[in-house]
Amino acid sequence: MRFNIRKSGVGFVAALVGSLALSPVGAWAEPTPTYLDNRSTPQSLVASYYNAINQKQYVRAYSYFSQGAAPTGFKAWATGYETTQHVSIKMGDTYPDPGAGQIYWALPVALSVVSTDGPPAVYAGCYHLHLTSVSMQIEPPFVPMSIQSATLKKSSLAFEEAVPSSC
Repeated sequence: MRFNIRKSGVGFVAALVGSLALSPVGAWAEPTPTYLDNRSTPQSLVASYYNAINQKQYVRAYSYFSQGAAPTGFKAWATGYETTQHVSIKMGDTYPDPGAGQIYWALPVALSVVSTDGPPAVYAGCYHLHLTSVSMQIEPPFVPMSIQSATLKKSSLAFEEAVPSSC
């Protein structure tokens, strides 16, 4: 099927939508996760981290850690995700804790982890995040919001109920 990309208007959109509706279902059954790289809020940073994990982009995931705070040994850390098929995340509320040009957050999370070597598992805990105030960063390189640490433990609660009320 060919499309004239110079066409515009309702007729072109209707033809495009109609052709997609006639496409084989299997072609649309498993969409690739959308790339997400957003460090503007604690929630978007942690969502971006797990987006990288879900896409098996471990170098990108590792880059979300603060300098000096990343897990020791990248290869061993990445190997730990070898059997991870997908991670879903639920997040609680967090509020900034500013002080002396630094901003910190403690973000409660629950994870639902599907792996190739066992039943789905639920983990709960907290991500500790940091940003040097943007107004304090007066010379390059810019250092974005990052993960300082995470404390996660296996939970016996259902995923929907596992987000801690606080950190």
